[in-house]
Amino acid sequence: MADGKLGTNIGGNIGAGAGILAKRFQKSMNRAQEKVLQKLGKTMETKDEQFEECSANLNKQQTDGIRLYKDVKAYYNAVKVMHESSKRLSQTLKDIYEPDWHGVEDLTVIMESEDLLWNDYEEKLNDQVVRTMENYTAQFQDVKERVAKRGRKLVDYDSTRHHLEALQSAKKRDDAKVNKAEEEFNKAQEVFEDINKELREELPVLYQSRISCYVTMFQNISNLRDVFYKEMSMLNHNIYNMMKKLEDQHSTKPFIVKGLNSSKSKKRKSVTISAPIPCNTAFPTDHPAMSKLSMPDTLAHTDTRIHTPSKSTEISESESDSFDSEPNTPKRQSLCSVRSDGASENTSGSTTDETVQANGQEHQDSVSVERQEEEESKLSQAASSEDAHNASTDGDDQTKLLSADEDKPAPIPTPRRSSTSKKDEGETNENTKGSSEDVKEQKTEYENPPGFLYKAVALKSQDSDEGVLLLFEKGDLILTFVDDEEEKPDGFVWGVREQDWIQYKDLTLLSGIVEESEIERITS
Repeated sequence: MADGKLGTNIGGNIGAGAGILAKRFQKSMNRAQEKVLQKLGKTMETKDEQFEECSANLNKQQTDGIRLYKDVKAYYNAVKVMHESSKRLSQTLKDIYEPDWHGVEDLTVIMESEDLLWNDYEEKLNDQVVRTMENYTAQFQDVKERVAKRGRKLVDYDSTRHHLEALQSAKKRDDAKVNKAEEEFNKAQEVFEDINKELREELPVLYQSRISCYVTMFQNISNLRDVFYKEMSMLNHNIYNMMKKLEDQHSTKPFIVKGLNSSKSKKRKSVTISAPIPCNTAFPTDHPAMSKLSMPDTLAHTDTRIHTPSKSTEISESESDSFDSEPNTPKRQSLCSVRSDGASENTSGSTTDETVQANGQEHQDSVSVERQEEEESKLSQAASSEDAHNASTDGDDQTKLLSADEDKPAPIPTPRRSSTSKKDEGETNENTKGSSEDVKEQKTEYENPPGFLYKAVALKSQDSDEGVLLLFEKGDLILTFVDDEEEKPDGFVWGVREQDWIQYKDLTLLSGIVEESEIERITS
């Protein structure tokens, strides 16, 4: 008997399960049929414009929320990576920091404080930002399922409504079927209206909640970053002060970075490391880089060149060679004191010796001084010769007047005639013309680089700095020159941008080779 009851129960369960599956299958078939009829236009679909607007807002809100969550997650992962990188960098600094250096005890404390600060930032960022976005985006799944259920109930409602209308409009009315269809319609209508009412009230509230979520999240991010950056700025300030004291401890050992290999260019010289970029929170106000921000670019560039030890040595050697090859400074002669030849030679000799000594000390300023002295010397020599000739001519005129006094008791005064003859005027003009030509030639040599060939304009831009190529833009003016010490490929020429040459007068760091096909000659 027990076996019979067990078999009866199993059969009943199987029959109940089969009935449920049959009902679900029947509903699915009815819904599919209703959708097909609606698409064909044979039946009318129930529309709710307010709900459709709320549904569109929900889709947009979900898209924005998922995108924001991905970005927040990526930011959090980047913070973790930055933490690990900073930790490794600090550990490397600790390993290479020698025991006898200043601040070796404080370095460990700073590293521990920095690691704790990073950990606190990560934890709070995860709790207050990442999890907030996780909870915010998790609610969309449940709402989307309810919206989909509402869509299914809407199809059931339309299907029962159309079925009831068809039975009521039939020629042979079957009251039993009509009554059953009415019951199904009322049931479907009740279910649909309940879920539709709930969603119409819930979706607008959910859509407005996005504002409070964004406000809370970005306030948390801003507050966490503000606290983290301030605390980290204090630690950076401590590290900077420690490095400053270490620099003072070993101030006699400057940090030099060597230039490029001599096989590429012999003109690349050593440069010193510049001061770090000042930060409003990480560096003190008395940091030397703070004052450099207000310096013009030209002065800052000049200051860097002057304080370069190795570069200054090379410049002084090249200048001494050029100084030996140049002639002595021309003699100075005053226009208002013309004395004897011996005194003039002594004076000019002493002046020349003093000028040579001054040139040996400050040769950078001697080039302009020599040109001015040479110009003044030539002008003074021309003027002195004119005054000397005037004096001799005046003496002859006075002798003639004294002899005439013996014959004439009352001489009539005559206007003084010019004592300069045509020959003297020609010599003066030639001297003045020659002086102006010399000044013009010296001015051209001063404006153009040594070994100047011609001026050209760039036909296209050169963006690659591979090797010793010159960087320039299309339309830039380029001054080409000859450099016997440097090798260059065929079809190339040494050049420098005219703007760089006028501003810095430096061929060492600003010159390079240019392909002749990329420039067009405009003058020589």
